[in-house]
Amino acid sequence: MVESTFNFGTTPFYFLRHGETHESRKGIVQGQNETELNSTGRNMAEIAAQALLNVSLGSIYASPLKRAWRTASIISVLTKVPAYTLPGLKERHWGEFQGRPKAHRPSTPGPGTVESEEGFRQRVTNAMESIEGPSPVLVVAHSGVFRAICESVGFRIDNRISVISGQVLWVAPPVGHRRNWRIRVVN
Repeated sequence: MVESTFNFGTTPFYFLRHGETHESRKGIVQGQNETELNSTGRNMAEIAAQALLNVSLGSIYASPLKRAWRTASIISVLTKVPAYTLPGLKERHWGEFQGRPKAHRPSTPGPGTVESEEGFRQRVTNAMESIEGPSPVLVVAHSGVFRAICESVGFRIDNRISVISGQVLWVAPPVGHRRNWRIRVVN
């Protein structure tokens, strides 16, 4: 495999939302709270690693929050690909709504109660732009981070859509005559 530099916006990459936690199973807003993978979540990470053995990953970058870092660590051990934490990949900080049911979280929270949507998107964009690879890169993070990545490159997804825990996605920018980003489920 030839190692190549990763350039956000022009290089394809893989994305994986961390494995399941007790809180995600119950519909609790995790935000930047430290939550652990449950047994299902650890199994999801192992299954994702098996699917990724076929793609010759170059590097793994992950949110340092326990649920994402543990997912990345399991994949790193099984694939023998180095993993690095990247603080900018943390989930959006939901302030007083963290630890509460998602039904209590407003769709447009007032200023000062949570990390601003624009600040969050810029933080995630800066983190993605700081990744150098080698490619192919796997990003292990959170559903909100995936939405921020898509929005930063102009690929709009419905805010109600959640990336499925443990599902590996291949994300590719427009190439040649293709004008649209492509997302494909790997496992």
